[in-house]
Amino acid sequence: MSVILDNLSAVLVSGAVLLLIISTQFSAQQATAEQTIAYMAKMSTMKMVDYLEDELLLVGDGTENAIVDLTTNSDGMTTNFSFWRQDDLGADMLVTYTLTEQDSVEFNDGWVQMYQFNRFENGVAAGGGSSTLEHFEITMLTETGTQTGSTSAARLLRIRAINVYPYGDPSDSYLHRTFWGITLRPLNLEV
Repeated sequence: MSVILDNLSAVLVSGAVLLLIISTQFSAQQATAEQTIAYMAKMSTMKMVDYLEDELLLVGDGTENAIVDLTTNSDGMTTNFSFWRQDDLGADMLVTYTLTEQDSVEFNDGWVQMYQFNRFENGVAAGGGSSTLEHFEITMLTETGTQTGSTSAARLLRIRAINVYPYGDPSDSYLHRTFWGITLRPLNLEV
């Protein structure tokens, strides 16, 4: 009888240890997947915003024109931003950024519309960025940092972007979005 009880207690203890190891392994695997998704989304955001930062500093570079158009939607997002600058060969180039709607994803706080960032040079598609943007906004500011709607009064550009993570289970995740923002002073906007 004691042999049976010893074997039974050994099976119970080993089963409990095995269950603990499996659950720990599952949690570690889930955390690794979540970190990988967050890293990929952050890298996507950083590639786009590094390019944006470099290019927006060249607004009006080498041309008599600068900002042509800044259009926002009812949510305050920039749907169209056009400006002149010179290309590498010294020719005037019209650069346009647009947002186009993509899929919607469900998060704990409801449905989120995602947008694709597009870039055009003289009306021809020339790259783009993330298709997982929740919010993208360029605001023209005066010298004192006051928002302006006048392209001729703009001296500073404030850019904000929110990138969502459309992968994984948002109800079981603690990271859902990457926020980024900067205010730039393109030297060619000076008068």
